[in-house]
Amino acid sequence: MKIITLGTSHGDPTVTRFNSSTLFQIGTADYLVDAGAPVNALLIRRNIPLSALRAVFITHQHEDHIGGLPGLIKSLVKYPVPGQHTTIYLPEPGGIDGTMAFMRATHRGWPADLLSFAVIAPGVFYQDEQVRLTALPTRHLENESMSYPSFGFLIEAEGRRIVYTGDLKADFSDFPASAFTGPTTCICECTHFPLDDGLSILRELPITRLICNHVDNIWHGPEGEAAFHRLTAALPFPVALAHDGDTFDIEETAACFA
Repeated sequence: MKIITLGTSHGDPTVTRFNSSTLFQIGTADYLVDAGAPVNALLIRRNIPLSALRAVFITHQHEDHIGGLPGLIKSLVKYPVPGQHTTIYLPEPGGIDGTMAFMRATHRGWPADLLSFAVIAPGVFYQDEQVRLTALPTRHLENESMSYPSFGFLIEAEGRRIVYTGDLKADFSDFPASAFTGPTTCICECTHFPLDDGLSILRELPITRLICNHVDNIWHGPEGEAAFHRLTAALPFPVALAHDGDTFDIEETAACFA
């Protein structure tokens, strides 16, 4: 399995980072978590065939996680290959309606044999012969005046477990610690909570590798990255601050689901 952090910025693109998108290459298929702009261009620049994209999973419907969907859909529909099909999973029905409305406004169709949509529900919501995904509810979009669904994901494939946190609340109270039931790679955002507040929880979990994405401005640049690594140096597992285009190899072990 390869994990490619295509876009690693916080809510805005910066001079060195684009919005959130992470590609999982598992077996012969690709799976995308979040679709921040310009995800289709980033895939094309890496010469990754979009026809291999089996599914797209959106953690929540903020623009920095969903804004690249129209361009991605255009590329999927405009240059199809025989047998290609991509299913796009969104947290809310309104995300499907809005995406379809945008495609209609730009006079772009979506043949059913190429593209389909589904709504994410908590628990196991996707499984094929290679990977299983469990939706882990978070409270990133909850406050006194609103409540909308947002999710992290437990991804199980090739005998490995990966927890992708998605965006979290500022007090870190919705971090999905209960999903860490065995050795797990953790891909954790590092914008919405003080990172040092989360370290006491992270160090007690069976994490095999921590990859931090959705990177706050304070961790950008040489001085910011040095401060990040000083802060995380005492953790008992490898820690990486992801950059756009980084690739992480996850070695295969025995199967972890039937």
